[in-house]
Amino acid sequence: DAVLEMSLENRKGISSNGQYFKPGSHGNLPTGEAYIAPVEGTANGRVIIDGSIASIGLVKAPLEVKIENGYAVDFAGPDADRLREILGTKKEARNIAELGIGTNPQARLIGNILEDEKIYGTVHIALGDNSTFGGNTRAGVHIDGIILNPVLYIDDKLIVKEGKILI
Repeated sequence: DAVLEMSLENRKGISSNGQYFKPGSHGNLPTGEAYIAPVEGTANGRVIIDGSIASIGLVKAPLEVKIENGYAVDFAGPDADRLREILGTKKEARNIAELGIGTNPQARLIGNILEDEKIYGTVHIALGDNSTFGGNTRAGVHIDGIILNPVLYIDDKLIVKEGKILI
């Protein structure tokens, strides 16, 4: 199994619920995700991206991402070279920038990341920039990857399993 651990200490989660009434508020559509910027340098482990990847689309086969001290350090799978090309050579582009949960039961996997990341019961991990939502990394790129059937714990509490949000 792929396991990724990270600190969310003193970081504020964001709910993307489509309510953009105040001047300066923003988001994207369709709506339906909860997300947070992990503490830089704290993520360690590996994830298997099996849905889609921003700027690539639907994955040809699962993509394994190895993560050390907050950065993606290795990629394996048919889309690995394309992802490396998109990220370029800046270390900041490999920052573990976001942990997100899809909350929209109408969203479907179509290869467009703005819908794919909203699929109810999925988790996404992003690489790169998180400076606009509570992180400290500016990278010039933000690439989400979708995990279709994750198991997610936060502080030893089961949050997502088998496509269901349990809280």
